[in-house]
Amino acid sequence: MVLSKLNTPEKLLLGYFAYLAAAILFVPLDGRQRLVVMVVNCLIALVLLLVGHYGNAGGRGLLAALRPWIPVFFILVAYRESGLLLTPDPSHRLDALFIRFDNVILHNSGVLRVLDWGAPWIQYYLELSYLLCYPIVPFGLASLYLVKDESALGKGAGNDLSTGRSLSPIGAIAREHFWTAVLLASLTCYFLFPFFPLAPPRELFDDVPGPRVAPLLRAMNHWLLGKYSVGASLFPSAHVAATAAAALAIRRYLPRLGWLFVVVAVSIALATVYGRYHYALDAIAGGLVGVSAFWVSCRLSKRGSGRR
Repeated sequence: MVLSKLNTPEKLLLGYFAYLAAAILFVPLDGRQRLVVMVVNCLIALVLLLVGHYGNAGGRGLLAALRPWIPVFFILVAYRESGLLLTPDPSHRLDALFIRFDNVILHNSGVLRVLDWGAPWIQYYLELSYLLCYPIVPFGLASLYLVKDESALGKGAGNDLSTGRSLSPIGAIAREHFWTAVLLASLTCYFLFPFFPLAPPRELFDDVPGPRVAPLLRAMNHWLLGKYSVGASLFPSAHVAATAAAALAIRRYLPRLGWLFVVVAVSIALATVYGRYHYALDAIAGGLVGVSAFWVSCRLSKRGSGRR
């Protein structure tokens, strides 16, 4: 069966794009937009099935080499399509609720003192951290190629002589585990997206805490958001969820390097709140989703290893 040849991340993507294809029928879109989504999702499903069928090849060949990188592109499509399901709330009732919690944090005297004491370097650091939310997943995937290519059972790639089953190199297992965690985190956030019609706090409230500094990196962040964002605040924050899940997955296989990714993930979470890219509750919920996704991915990884 073709589906049995897909790995867990590919099954997650296939299921989510099937959900989007069905959900798009119930939102007020014109016929052209609906047709484009259907065609794109059918093509994505076809690519996933072809990759699953032809992309193994014992871990060799161009398609096998490209296979771990395919979710990098499809996760962006999933984000854009999920934005089509959102119906904005002109009353901003949720925004009015979420900003109350932010005000408690952002107007705290201790927070303001730290921001004032560290200006402008803390502000630069936080804006740079937010900028890193885009490449951190590809960087994290690339870092897992440093994992030694040994079998999950410590016997080396090849066959388990006791059972005759093929053993997957631990590098491949690490990359699959990484994507399972990241996709579980991101797609959970995208699924919840339409149920929380929030506007970005930077657009509703001019409340960046601490002293204003020259918008060296902030202008770049705003430009990227203006070009590629769906124009809404995502609850839970997918950036925080994905980076948290990625950092924890990397730390499992590369402990020392993983701590660097953990620091970056925490910095991104703080930057989303400071820069008013997300509400604090978005970031907190995103962190919880990321940790939960990693925990679930560990369970799935152990179950999958047992069947290999």
